[in-house]
Amino acid sequence: MTSHYFTILMNHLEHMQVELTAASETGIDPAAPAEEVNAYDCNRILLVTGGRGALRLEDRTEPLAPGTCSILQAGVPHALEADASEPLTYKWCHFRASYAERELYKILRIPTAIRFDPWDEPAALLDRIAAWTSQAALTSRLRMKAALLDLIGQYLERSEFVLGDVTPSPEMIKIETVLRHIEEHLADSITIEELAGLVFLHPNYFIVFFKGMMGCSPIQYVNQRRMETARTLLAQPEWNVSDVAARIGMKIYYFSRMFKSHTGLTPSRYRKLAASGSLGSGLSGSGETEAAAAEEGPAYGERTGADETAESGMARRTAPRRNGSRTEGADE
Repeated sequence: MTSHYFTILMNHLEHMQVELTAASETGIDPAAPAEEVNAYDCNRILLVTGGRGALRLEDRTEPLAPGTCSILQAGVPHALEADASEPLTYKWCHFRASYAERELYKILRIPTAIRFDPWDEPAALLDRIAAWTSQAALTSRLRMKAALLDLIGQYLERSEFVLGDVTPSPEMIKIETVLRHIEEHLADSITIEELAGLVFLHPNYFIVFFKGMMGCSPIQYVNQRRMETARTLLAQPEWNVSDVAARIGMKIYYFSRMFKSHTGLTPSRYRKLAASGSLGSGLSGSGETEAAAAEEGPAYGERTGADETAESGMARRTAPRRNGSRTEGADE
């Protein structure tokens, strides 16, 4: 079940809302009284910049040295202490986030501490975060959030995930069942009632449950998975646009519209760029790609101008309904 736990984690990170509450740099004198174990109401990121010491948790102790970085979730009791030889200095920030499924992080065993070597880049990010906390500029909060997410991303990149021995809760088992069903039936018509029935929930409550676990609605998730699958297949020469549309259970004209809305490129243009090796190269430039897409015009089955008005009525009919709600959104 590890892959689906990763899917849940990645969805949370993509939709995560963060609020930075404080940031600074602190030093602990070896002669100072030992810090008491304390649990904060916010999440903490710590980066050691000088000296050595230890991070004391309830069940273990993590050694601290320059470059050691730790992410501590809200409510986790801990204390910091310096070695007797020299002061311990560390940069830190406190933040609140929208996710709270601590069970998931226990199951994945995301490490409490990792080592950055070199550690100048995370230190610079924390310095920027601290500087922006004192500024009232219009973009300060946006830049703080970007730096914080960058720091969390670097932390996760250096983490080794191992499936833990924590028994999944009923909620985790339910969402695993639903995600597996979606993956196995991307080419089929999937309804909210169908997914809710898999885990014995009322459709209305299921939508709330799913969004709480995944950070997005069932419709958004299914469409997201279909577009991700389409991008993967279009990058393979043996798959043409019609085959890809059939693989994800969509009529080609709806698929073309949704894909262009999702990526800014028509499927055929995306496929050509993938075949030429231009996608993600950075050298071709987004402007060149966008211009080529604009010159290409609408993909097969797409409508423009007056046709959009006629299309809007069909789009409304594909919205979720109380009975027989379709999660594919554009698949009728």
